This record gives sequence, C-alpha cells and structure tokens, in this order.
Amino acid sequence: MKNIQRLPFYFALWFLVTINLHRLVIAAWYSNPRENTAICTATGQQSFPQIVSDGAGGAIITWEDTRNVHFDIYAQRIDAHGNVLWTKDGVPICTAPENQTKPKIISDDAGGAIITWQDIRGGKSNSDVYAQHINAEGKLLWTENGIPICTEVNSQNSPCITTDGDGGVIIIWQDLRTNYADLFAQRINKTGELLWTENGMPVCLSSGAQGAPIAVNDSTGGAIAVWQDFRRSYADIYAQRIDGSGKILWEKGGAALCTAIGHESFPVIINNGAEGAIVAWVDTRNGNNDIFIQQIDGNGAIQWLENGIPVCTASGNQNYPVITSDGAGGAILAWWDMRIGEFNIYTQHIELTGNATWIIDGLPVCAERGIQNCVCIVGDGVGGATLAWNDNRASMFDIYTQRIDPKCLIKWNNNGTAVSIASDTQCFPVMVNDGSGGVIIVWQDSRHKDISYWDIYAQKINSQGVLGE
Repeated sequence: MKNIQRLPFYFALWFLVTINLHRLVIAAWYSNPRENTAICTATGQQSFPQIVSDGAGGAIITWEDTRNVHFDIYAQRIDAHGNVLWTKDGVPICTAPENQTKPKIISDDAGGAIITWQDIRGGKSNSDVYAQHINAEGKLLWTENGIPICTEVNSQNSPCITTDGDGGVIIIWQDLRTNYADLFAQRINKTGELLWTENGMPVCLSSGAQGAPIAVNDSTGGAIAVWQDFRRSYADIYAQRIDGSGKILWEKGGAALCTAIGHESFPVIINNGAEGAIVAWVDTRNGNNDIFIQQIDGNGAIQWLENGIPVCTASGNQNYPVITSDGAGGAILAWWDMRIGEFNIYTQHIELTGNATWIIDGLPVCAERGIQNCVCIVGDGVGGATLAWNDNRASMFDIYTQRIDPKCLIKWNNNGTAVSIASDTQCFPVMVNDGSGGVIIVWQDSRHKDISYWDIYAQKINSQGVLGE
C-alpha cells in the first residue's frame, strides 16, 4: 500500500526531471544577442566559415584554422537545439603541411558533408585541390588529410562544389596547368573514387582567363558551371553544362550569359528546377555597378533578354549579389547598395518570367546609419527569404537579420533583428534554413581578441524572428 501511495510522488518527480532535462537541451541556444553559441574558440585564427544543413534542423560548419600556425581545415556539427556534437573546437579535416584554405562544403544527403579546399602541401607556388568526406558522427571517411582531386603542374585553385545527386560531388576549379587560367572538373562518388579522367576534365579552354567558378547540380547527375571570362577585353559571364560522365553538353567554350560592354563580375547561381539555372552578377555597362540577371535552360539557350535583365540600376554602386530560389522557378536576390552614399541592404524578387515583382530597383531591407554589407540569403521554404549581414550602426560591426515574405512584407523588426552585438567585431555571416522557417547563422567573431584573433560563433533565429527556439 505504501509503495502504491508513493507512485504519484515518483511520477511527479519523473515529470519534473524530464521537463528540466528537456529545458537543458532546448536552452543550448542563447536568447541574448550579446552571448551566442561558440563553435570554435581555439587559439589562433578561425575564419572563412562555410555552412550546410545536416538534414535534421542543425548544421555542419567548416572553416580555415591557424591553431597549428599554418592554415588548416576544421569542421563542427551543431544540432537543432544548439548542442555542439563533435570534438570541442572542431574535427580536423586537413592538417597537412603548409596552408589549406578556402574550404567549400556540400551536404552528402546522409547527415554528413563533403568538403573541398585549395592546398599548398606540394609547394607554395603549386596549389592543388583536395577533398574529404565526414559523416554525421564526425568520422572522416576518406584518406587522412583528404584525397587529391587535382595535383597537376602549376596551380589549381578556387574550387567550387555541388552534389551529383547520388551522394557524391562534382568539383570545378581554376587551373593553370597550361600557364593560362582554364577551368577543369572532377566527379567523386561517396566512397572517394574519382569517376572522371585523372586530374579532371576540361570545362573551358578558351583564350584569355577563366576564373571565379561557381556551380549547381543540373538535377540529372551533372552540373552547370558559371564563371567570369576574359576572352575579350572586358570580363563577361559564361556557362557550361557537364553531364554525369564528364561530357560537355553545350557549345565548346561555353554559353554566353552576358557579353555587354563593360565589366561583368561576381556571378551567383541557383538551379531553376528544370535542368537549367538562374545567374546574377555585377554589371558596369551603365558606368557604375548595377545588378543584372539571366536564366539559361538545359539546352544552353538564354530565356530572358540578351545580356540579361536589370535587377537594380539605381544611382550609386550595387555590389556583391546573393541569390536563393523562391521555390516556384524564380529567384530572390539581395545586394550591398550605395544609392544614398553608404552601403545598405536591398532585395528583389524575380519571377519565372523574368519580371521583378517587388519595388522598382529593390526593397530596402536595412537603411540604418553606418554600413550594412556582406549580406547572405536563404529561402524560407514558403516563397520568401531570410537575410543576414554585417552592420556597424553602433560603430563596431555586428550581425543582423531580416525575413521578407512573398508579398514583399518585412516580417521582423524594422531595419533588422540583432543576432550578435557582442563586444568587438562580428562579421562575414553565412546561414542555412533550419527546415522550420528559421535559420542558423554562423560568423567570424573577435569578442575574445585578447586570447584568439578570430573565433567562430553561431545563433539560431526561429520563424518569428526570436533568438533561440
């Protein structure tokens, strides 16, 4: 009888413990923008963070790291509740001799990620391209310090990466093996086997320099690559499609997206959902920096106006566009904008037909005093987008964010919600959608500059614009 009488007490105790444990889990994310979650606070410099979703509401982050003097590559996973899951301060992806820099990351669609980088272990004047696969538990699946993607003579650099749709990746890079800057590519399956010709297949061997490659998957096991091209006097924008066997599908030398007068640079790309792509860039045809955009179909034919349609031609310079899908065949862009004399953040929606549907020359997302720059963007899953940026309205750079719905309505605080206003500088944000309308944002942080030059921090913002869960 006594034991039966104690059952309500035991049940209440169990309930309180369970609730408190649950609170401990969900309290891992901070709700104060002066705090935030540390991803890496090791000695030395941690910089150039890159991020992908882990497929479960969390994220995998990679960065450059000088804790061992030279630049190495490290990675960390954080779950949906803000719990850091792998080794404290990150798992070493590559600690080979000399510098490893400019990591790029893509999901392996199984909770892990594949990372590529440029690597000078073979000599400072001869950078190469390497890659590594890390699983959801933080275990490295390929050769220690990565597998060589290309170790040809002269330099291979600026690798970009996209999925092949089958757990592997396609990597494209700038290549100087012929003493001219060309583009090459390689496909790697999930076990680390190189599927194309050793040291890569040529993407573009045209005269002049080809550089700054970017890529997306073409939805059929291949990739669409876009680059800045100097075959003429000024830089133009070209594209090429490569199938899963490494075969070039469009005209030799690439399809011209823009050959307008002036200089076209800083291209960005998304898949259009129909084996083609939408590409935006900075364009000087009008005498200052504007933003233009073009769509190309799976056959390499441009879909909008020759040389692209204007996204923003306002006075002053518009720089460094970023782009995300609207989920309906169109795109949402953001950029740094100097129409009022200092950088602010603007955005625009381009629908499937190429029409701009928001305010002419873009909606002001943040026009606060000071400088707002280094914007990043992700779709919110319901036709809108979330943005994050550097912001020095309070003298030092902080991180702010904003969400815009499909009807061009600002959803959170006017001029943005503070993500991090910790001491000193927070900058260069990157982010992913958390799958529930919120985002996880990661950045470089110097709040502990007395003991560490740069660190990596993270913060979750829910769909209502509230920090944490």
